[in-house]
Amino acid sequence: MTTQIGFKQLAHRLILAAGLLLGVGAAPTAALASEPVRVQLGAGTCDSALLAEGGTADALLADCTCPPKGCVRTQGYWGNKPDVVWPKGYYRDAPFFRSGLSWQQVLDSPTRGDAYFILAHQYIAAVLNIASGASAPNSLRSIVLAAGTWFGSATPGTCVRGACQLQRSWASVLDEYNNGDYPGAPKHCDED
Repeated sequence: MTTQIGFKQLAHRLILAAGLLLGVGAAPTAALASEPVRVQLGAGTCDSALLAEGGTADALLADCTCPPKGCVRTQGYWGNKPDVVWPKGYYRDAPFFRSGLSWQQVLDSPTRGDAYFILAHQYIAAVLNIASGASAPNSLRSIVLAAGTWFGSATPGTCVRGACQLQRSWASVLDEYNNGDYPGAPKHCDED
């Protein structure tokens, strides 16, 4: 990792931490009633990872001594291949929060600098990766939950012209995960 890349990743994580400390993403379960809920009980043992609803138990093996499980795919894989079957409970034509668009329409939408779509593309890929059995560290799952909460009140067009730096930081971290570069998370799938 070069110094520039390391500094950029550190800066993104500091912005993320500041946003989470300021309460962005608080009480995520109310806004995510339609999203699978993933819970990890116990302290650091692989056997303590439990699944409340949706996904697989392997997706919950995170922040413990277990190696990462599964593999991850990018937004392009999930959005650009109509023959790919999405995990159970996720549908291309389902409404994406308050956007007025379906999950597939969001993936098909160009970002044009709008942090809403930049984050949405990475969020969708991360959610589908986790639901497909890829493990995700707690730090990453907290970003997914915070983003889901934010999408519960945001709409496209609210984050143009450089606005929403926290959401841009979340997108950057989710992009690392979806490309297999997030520390402690699975690598990218070989066949893609």
